[in-house]
Amino acid sequence: MPVNEAMDNTNLAYHALFDELSSERPRLLHFIRNRVRDPNDVEDVYQEAMLRLARQIQGSPWPDQPVSYLYRIIINVINDDLRRSRPMDNFDEIDGGEGLPGDLPPPDQQLHDQRCLALVSKELNALPPHTKTIIIMRKLHGMTNIEIARRMGFTAKGVEKQLNRALRAIEASLAKQLDHHSD
Repeated sequence: MPVNEAMDNTNLAYHALFDELSSERPRLLHFIRNRVRDPNDVEDVYQEAMLRLARQIQGSPWPDQPVSYLYRIIINVINDDLRRSRPMDNFDEIDGGEGLPGDLPPPDQQLHDQRCLALVSKELNALPPHTKTIIIMRKLHGMTNIEIARRMGFTAKGVEKQLNRALRAIEASLAKQLDHHSD
């Protein structure tokens, strides 16, 4: 195939993809609007997702379902924005910049705390992805059940049920594991 013909085919494919994504734009914007806190962020999220898709398809095989792939990119952009906007604790301000050796818990308590953290992390990673996301949004980002439901396309009651069920399971597993270690 001559080079010019290959370039024409590539351009046609790009135009077809652009037309498909352009026709989906109103639904994509609605999807984003239901998941972001600030309505002013809707266009920014859309543009960032389109930019990421454009970068992805340059020189790579295109996804089989570009529209579905774009929805996934949008969710990733929103989650990335959430992570970036999360306030970070400044522990230096709490302890004056230098921790004193006497301020630390005893070594056995530190070991117990590390064990608990590892068990909670293990249990969180064993959860279905959407349940894990709900817990992170609620416990780390401080979002309400209504905000989580809006972003994830669930009802607030559904979010509450999943959250409670998962937290009870984690607590039970943690108690069981810790009882086993104390024997």
